Amino acid sequence: MSLPAFSQISIKDDTQQTIRLEQPAQRIISLSPGITELVFAAGGWDKLIGAVSYSNYPQKAKNIPRIGSYDSLDIEQILALQPDLIIAWKSGNPEYQIQQLQSLGLRVYITEPENFSSIPKTLRKFGQLMGSNEKAETSAREFEQKFNALKKQYQNNQNQPKIRTFIQIWNNPLMSVNGQHLISKVIEFCGGSNVFAQARTLTSTPSIEAILAKDPQVIIATGMAYSSRQWLKRWQQWPFLCAVKNKRLYAANPDHLVRHTPRILLGIEEVCELIQKQN
Repeated sequence: MSLPAFSQISIKDDTQQTIRLEQPAQRIISLSPGITELVFAAGGWDKLIGAVSYSNYPQKAKNIPRIGSYDSLDIEQILALQPDLIIAWKSGNPEYQIQQLQSLGLRVYITEPENFSSIPKTLRKFGQLMGSNEKAETSAREFEQKFNALKKQYQNNQNQPKIRTFIQIWNNPLMSVNGQHLISKVIEFCGGSNVFAQARTLTSTPSIEAILAKDPQVIIATGMAYSSRQWLKRWQQWPFLCAVKNKRLYAANPDHLVRHTPRILLGIEEVCELIQKQN
């Protein structure tokens, strides 16, 4: 039985760099847990030969050989696995390590879903890269349908005043995100207003004084469960803060928000329920 013939694949990644493959990728390495999820969702789980630590969803992802962490890649291990495609995370992987992989002649596709429509678009591109277009298209359409349903469910109160929201993604140092980050877009979708939307960089380290001056009505922490509880406890020392006074300190599942995958729909549901308690 002969294999189906494929013409050369040529796709631009999220940095507008053109990636060319003679045939669909068969040996893929993922450089972030979110990318691992996207590859699975696009139908390429059987082509993943390496992934970074914390690639834990879906269950099968736990069995993929590890090649370091997203911010500290094991280049020797990556080379030993002989990938025909590496998928990197633009804002998460160290730029010098991505450049190192490229300089070694490896094909590196760089991704960074920046808005909700980027997720189905990324799924479709991954489907092209892996020759799993049918599965990728199914996943992309499913995402679009569910997202449109959430729009109808949660965006009826767009004329209501926006709820001042502080998004805490780390505790020491304190870190948040600006308006370009997808987490911030979730906050906006749900009727919130990211108090650090105007920060110059995608992630920022605002001072306590700056946060107190913004007086957020809601504080949402995206650490792991225990960490988030500890982070939120810290704010109790400023009882005059709106969020503290009105007991609006919340923890959200980081995997649903930090990873820009179809599971962000779960993050939207969770955050909308929290923010719209204010209205």
